[in-house]
Amino acid sequence: MINTIKLNGTSIYLGNKSLIYLTDFIENLCPTKIFILLDKNSKKYCLPILLMAVPTLKNAHFIELANGESAKTIHNVQLVCKSLLIHEVDRKSLIINLGGGVVCDLGGFTASIIKRGIQFINIPTTLMSQVDAAIGGKVAVNFDNYKNQIGLFSNPAAIFIHFPFNDSLPHLHLLSAYAEILKYGLIYDKLFWQSISLKNITKIKLPEIILRCIKIKVNIVKSDFYDENIRRKLNFGHTVSHAIESCFLVKGLYISHGHALVIGLICESFISHKLFAFPEKQLNDIVTCILGLFTYQDLSFLDNMQIIDFIKKDKKNIDQNYNFTLIKSIGSSVVNCSVSEQEILSSLNFYHNLCQV
Repeated sequence: MINTIKLNGTSIYLGNKSLIYLTDFIENLCPTKIFILLDKNSKKYCLPILLMAVPTLKNAHFIELANGESAKTIHNVQLVCKSLLIHEVDRKSLIINLGGGVVCDLGGFTASIIKRGIQFINIPTTLMSQVDAAIGGKVAVNFDNYKNQIGLFSNPAAIFIHFPFNDSLPHLHLLSAYAEILKYGLIYDKLFWQSISLKNITKIKLPEIILRCIKIKVNIVKSDFYDENIRRKLNFGHTVSHAIESCFLVKGLYISHGHALVIGLICESFISHKLFAFPEKQLNDIVTCILGLFTYQDLSFLDNMQIIDFIKKDKKNIDQNYNFTLIKSIGSSVVNCSVSEQEILSSLNFYHNLCQV
């Protein structure tokens, strides 16, 4: 069965055989040239599946990125643009982004600026990108170790979510994506949270989970495409987590987005507890759930003030005020909350102290 969801003119095709719709979709676009952006992982595990489904794509031009967040740079945008120009890209060309969040972000950004914009299609190949990064029309790259600082809003022509791509993912990649899945329950749907927080990642039905996450995101983004109000609910946990990821990038160290996000979820749930009398039992339930799934990440080697410095550059901030999304209770979120520096430091100390209230 194939599900189709619409978001701002973009069709999102979901299913075990969603790629069968890709041939007709490309034919209707009638592109002059097709470019496929991928990374080493998607080239090895996903490209053969794509070419089997759409054999004509064997004639596309392939552009390969290195794996990981460190590839999401303006320098790589320049390299991709150079390759596109060498192969005579024009306004009727098409870019297909075959990969995870980095590929979809960088590819969408590049497509949106080259020749003042050409069409692109996202084919997310990781669970993280299927439930979040590939959907919603945000495209960006990192700059000077700050997350997603150079970007814009640009909708893909279509998104094809092929569930079997997840079969090739290692457990740690699936687990990383589970952080975003937990976030959806915390900000939007208490019943969804209850259903996913009690289950091991290996025992959940991924197609049902992916579909529910996408429906939540679509419902939110439809109301606020340009991220001025309600869409900021999706940023819960990300203010702290993006700062932590930036600190790791500065040190040349690796932390997955999901592992950084669960730290952010814990810290920002703690702030919610302090500012909104968010129930202590619910805070402890969140902490217990997360630490039951994720290995505790020691952050003692990081300087809390360096984390604060990165938070100062967060895109939600206004007039030098720290602007957070918080939760009043599980399933109920509120945006544009002013948080003090001391409250952020207290949340980091809470995490450092093994999250004991």
